[in-house]
Amino acid sequence: MKVQIEVTTKCNLSCEYCFRTGENELSLEIVEKLRGFDEYVVYGYGEPFMHKNIKKILENLDGRIILSTNGMFDVSNIADFADVVAVSLDVDSSLRKGFIYDLAIKNLKKLEGKGLAQIVLTRENIFRIKDFLSEVARFGDVMLTNVVAKDERIYEKALYFEISRKVYEICKNLEEDFLLKVLSDFEYRRKFSMMLEDIYGCGYSLNLHRIVDEKRRGAVAEKAERFIEELEEVVKIYGSELIKPEFFGDSNTRECPYRSSIFIRADGSVAPCMSFAYDHEEFVNSHQKTVKSYLVGNLYHEDFDEIYSRLRDFENFRSSIKSFPWCSDCPYVVGCWYATRNIDCYNNFPSCSECLYSARIARCFL
Repeated sequence: MKVQIEVTTKCNLSCEYCFRTGENELSLEIVEKLRGFDEYVVYGYGEPFMHKNIKKILENLDGRIILSTNGMFDVSNIADFADVVAVSLDVDSSLRKGFIYDLAIKNLKKLEGKGLAQIVLTRENIFRIKDFLSEVARFGDVMLTNVVAKDERIYEKALYFEISRKVYEICKNLEEDFLLKVLSDFEYRRKFSMMLEDIYGCGYSLNLHRIVDEKRRGAVAEKAERFIEELEEVVKIYGSELIKPEFFGDSNTRECPYRSSIFIRADGSVAPCMSFAYDHEEFVNSHQKTVKSYLVGNLYHEDFDEIYSRLRDFENFRSSIKSFPWCSDCPYVVGCWYATRNIDCYNNFPSCSECLYSARIARCFL
């Protein structure tokens, strides 16, 4: 089993796309309860180096350790205690107030092969990172992830289109008045019928209105995808790997990256994943969504085994991601009462129906 530990919610940066709220810090007492697992990911809605006992925490963990940092603290003291140290980078501080590029690169260099550069992609930085990757790839692998938007303003900076790729490819060249022609022209009705047969026959649904109305978003996703393929060649020159995100969804190939994993909040509460750890707002599929936390216990009051027994039902449930609809392909998603909350029309709560991590549009360390 993998355990993701949020050791603190304190942070020295102010990133516009971060969902962080409040300030909590996990005690060493709780860390002691988390020994004996295969892998630990020390990462959450805060900067681990803001915890005064971060070195002691790492010393107490007895499995493989991945730690994520913003690179603003000297990593020398903890490099020996972690197997991988991910340094979150960007080309400048426009979306990450307080970020100093040169300092982050300096710390990445100190990791001597244990480093992993992580970059959150937006429309503002994607076409500026080619030279930047040439610098960081020589120090280790690079992970790219798409931004998860908390509001419409950030969503407009995003590069992805959540529609399933196959559905998009079939429909992307349709005229804007295609549906009107279907109503009045037999040949268009025949074409539409064949298109539906193809889409539904492959196990997909069709949100035609969104594909036609948001062609610009699809074009941006296609352009980003082609550019990332070029970047892959740049990284290979240095013998490093580029871990890249998807830019379209696919309802048939989704899988939960948190299978056999849990998330420990800085206040000791336990959630099935980072997405359900806190109440927060997301903007996805062109609508605002309120995500409610789903907590199964608190390690300050219970033993881990007691809490995990309550999580098992959800663990079995999410092992088959098709237990949840992929709302992006649904023609009713805009204005849908279910889609504005983390429940769905299959009667699931909580629902993974719009999880960008399940579609690998957003990437995590699990």
